[in-house]
Amino acid sequence: MRRSEKSGPATRLTAAGLVITCSVSLGSALVARADSVSDQKKRNDKKIAALGQQLEGTNAALARAYVNLQRTNAALPIAQQRVTSAQAAQVRAQAAQVAAEATEARAIAAEAKARAHNEAVAQKLAVARANEQRAKEQLAKSGADLVSSQDALDSYAAEVFQGSGQESQLGMVFGSTSPEDFANRLVMADTASAVASDTIDKLAAMTADNTSTRSYLTSVRGEIAELKRQAEAALRGAEAAAAAATQAKNQAIVAKNNAVTAAQNAAAAKTQLDQLKSKQSAYTADLAVQKQSEAADLASARAESARLQAVLVERARKARIAEQKRQARLRAERAAKIRAERAKAAAAKRRGQVYIPKTPPPVQSDPTPSNYLSYPAVGPTTSGFGMRWHPVLQKWMLHDGLDWGIPCGTPVYAAAPGEVIRAGWRASGWGNQILIDHGIHRGVDLVTSYNHLSSIVKFGGSVNRGQLIGYSGTTGYSTGCHLHFGTYEDGTPVNPRKWL
Repeated sequence: MRRSEKSGPATRLTAAGLVITCSVSLGSALVARADSVSDQKKRNDKKIAALGQQLEGTNAALARAYVNLQRTNAALPIAQQRVTSAQAAQVRAQAAQVAAEATEARAIAAEAKARAHNEAVAQKLAVARANEQRAKEQLAKSGADLVSSQDALDSYAAEVFQGSGQESQLGMVFGSTSPEDFANRLVMADTASAVASDTIDKLAAMTADNTSTRSYLTSVRGEIAELKRQAEAALRGAEAAAAAATQAKNQAIVAKNNAVTAAQNAAAAKTQLDQLKSKQSAYTADLAVQKQSEAADLASARAESARLQAVLVERARKARIAEQKRQARLRAERAAKIRAERAKAAAAKRRGQVYIPKTPPPVQSDPTPSNYLSYPAVGPTTSGFGMRWHPVLQKWMLHDGLDWGIPCGTPVYAAAPGEVIRAGWRASGWGNQILIDHGIHRGVDLVTSYNHLSSIVKFGGSVNRGQLIGYSGTTGYSTGCHLHFGTYEDGTPVNPRKWL
């Protein structure tokens, strides 16, 4: 019933550009590694799925322990690769954080320098505007004084040269009535002349001062225009520096968050790796225990297989004897019919009549066609008949039937007419099993087996071809829903395709 055995053999601000470049390169590297890890996982999943077929018929606990160990062994390189990648990403993220924070510091210093320059230019501009205002006020005052003095001088000149009689200074001098009066008038004229001379000097000084003030005002206005240009440039520089500092700060925050995330990812990957290593140790120990249990199960299965073969051989012997007796009886009956027909022909001849004897057809020894068995269920073949390597026990073992991958609960039908000789649970690994004896065909006693059923409908008695006998499942030593269909010739397992 179990497989027979044979022994065998994973200082300008560059914050934005710096961090974005690091982020893009880091992201691209992680995507590439993710693709590689994903491909590895797909390949490993295929290998694990193939193990399920190789372990069919093995003790479920042993199969589970081995598959768990192999899955863990396959996952370890991937987990190690994830740790390495995560730690490398962490290093890159931390370097990007340091670079971003350094760029932020430079940006803040540049902003402070730009703002200080802006304030200095603003102060110079304020001083220049104050000087301009004072110059304008001085120019306005000296202008008014100049007009007033000029008016006074003009009045004096008119009095000296244009006055009539006693009203003019000349009239005052030449209109005197006595030498004493002349002298007095002359003194008064000298005084008036001195006042006029002072006024003229003052007018000259005021005119020169106004000219100088106008020149200074022109210069101050030019300085103000230049300082305005510098102030606007300084303001733009300060604003640009402030914007760059803000951007650098934001990028530094992003870089810090990325570094924190990368550290968390690296820690999580390391934890997963440690857990896998712990599982690997546990599964290795479990597999060793289950291999010992499997040895005992194999011995029990071999004994069960030997008992079943003995039963089938005995049934085949009895069936062959019965068939031989049936064939002998049919031949004897045929011979008797032939003799009776010949006797009728002889009697007719004696009466002068003609009787043609009827010859019965010969007894057919084997009328069974090559495709005698019908398919008990329809599904893809997941495992064929023949020897295959058992990865745990390190042995070649016979897979003595065909496996069809069909869902649990799929109806299973009798492949040909026969008698149910066994139906129920088999501890040897077949789970719920039905055996049907179809009698002698092609000179051998043909028996079919239906294994790992979820439930049984027919527990005994005769069955017809295509009659429902049970439903597929995954009971016994099975790694998934399927039907294991076997054929026996005189108790020896053969490839079912010989009969289908």
